[in-house]
Amino acid sequence: MDSEIKNLIRNFYSGDGVEREKARNKLVKLGNPVIDYLIGLQYASTKQVRWEAIKTLSQIASPESIPILVNALENEDLEVRWLAAEGLVAIGTASINPLFKSLVGGHNSKFLLEGAHHVLRGLRLKHLFFDEGGVINTIEHYNLHFRIAWIAKQLLSETELLNNTPKIIN
Repeated sequence: MDSEIKNLIRNFYSGDGVEREKARNKLVKLGNPVIDYLIGLQYASTKQVRWEAIKTLSQIASPESIPILVNALENEDLEVRWLAAEGLVAIGTASINPLFKSLVGGHNSKFLLEGAHHVLRGLRLKHLFFDEGGVINTIEHYNLHFRIAWIAKQLLSETELLNNTPKIIN
């Protein structure tokens, strides 16, 4: 399988969009074993390769890819950041605590805040996140980094106390 995955990933460098899409679809079908091969591609010098790697991870939608997708929320390319956020939404509630930990970490770049907003709103729309702490509103209206980190820290403490189960709407 190792050589098959590597050969499919080589297609991400192709100028043929159909070839890249076919390779991506095959990689998605292979699932979790592909994740380790895609980690380094989030830093590829070519936007198209970064895009394909994050799109693949987003479509696999495995909790194992959460750290990569959270990191990709700070990618220089809007399209890559958007795909990363969509992937975290697709993964669901397992994305919440790692996202909050990233916000609490103090590196609240504009891109990370925009990505967090995208993810949390997406999860709220899917009734998977109940924003009692008001972090979405804070990001939307105040953009106060320290306030966002404080709210995320409070919510993270609450969810960790509840056996890592975020507040969800059933």
